[in-house]
Amino acid sequence: MSGQREFAGAIWTNHALERLGQRGLTQSLAARALTEPDEIIPGKKPGTHEHIKKVSTSKITLITTESDEGKTLVLSNWIDPPLPGTQDAKKKQEWKKYKKAGFWGKLWYQLRQQLFSQK
Repeated sequence: MSGQREFAGAIWTNHALERLGQRGLTQSLAARALTEPDEIIPGKKPGTHEHIKKVSTSKITLITTESDEGKTLVLSNWIDPPLPGTQDAKKKQEWKKYKKAGFWGKLWYQLRQQLFSQK
């Protein structure tokens, strides 16, 4: 985990801090989506919000909610397109290959995923 638990006026969950490292984001860059959002939209789950910030050709998204004490909680974060060399970039490449594959290729990808995925 990288980053501070309380940062930019919000409390960052362990999940959000782990995602920073996995996605190659710095906490200060991700916090820009919180402090200077270009757009705030309702999240997929009730009570959540997506804070979106465009930086150059990328879009940073933070998922937030409000704690019982009225403080902002950062639940998750990502950058699109994913930064090169990160887990997200590798997943996106695999997804592109999967979408282009024919029936047998897709079957192979699914089989490989089930047999060799590390969860």
